[in-house]
Amino acid sequence: MGPGRRRARIQSGGTRRNIIPNEVKMEITARAFSERAQQIILDGVRRTAQGVAVSAGIPDNLAPIVTVLDAESAPVTYNDPKLTARVKSALVGALGTENVVDDEPIMASEDFGNFGLEHHAIPTVMFWVGAMDRGKFARAQAEGTTLPGLHTSRFEPAPEATLRTSVTAMTSVAIALLQP
Repeated sequence: MGPGRRRARIQSGGTRRNIIPNEVKMEITARAFSERAQQIILDGVRRTAQGVAVSAGIPDNLAPIVTVLDAESAPVTYNDPKLTARVKSALVGALGTENVVDDEPIMASEDFGNFGLEHHAIPTVMFWVGAMDRGKFARAQAEGTTLPGLHTSRFEPAPEATLRTSVTAMTSVAIALLQP
């Protein structure tokens, strides 16, 4: 389990940079690898806001208010171990061992965790299909550079190969999961 990452952005903080405002609104994105870690992050934000206010002598009526917008938050993505093993086996059978890799967890902002419902009531697994041209990918690896990722203006997937691989992957997984 790794620590969560936080990104903060001040929404509004007064009318001029040299005027101390009575109110500042800040939004953050808190990401974590487990529900427990996510709660630790949120509790830490609350304690930090309160601590800064106390140390600055802020009166109780102006104390920070930390609100978590559940409608704008997504639960942690959880890959069920048994389902992951079945899916991986199907992918290896369809695409070959050399084309199926286990990767380290990442801090993606993803609403996929909603599909499993609360407490992972429904087993889920999320897998990604590579989309880059093999030659470009190999060159980038050899040079120690990274290629532009999803959601960037420079993302350049190889459409035909990506679609072919994706259909093969999804079909093989669906057929495997329909077997007893």
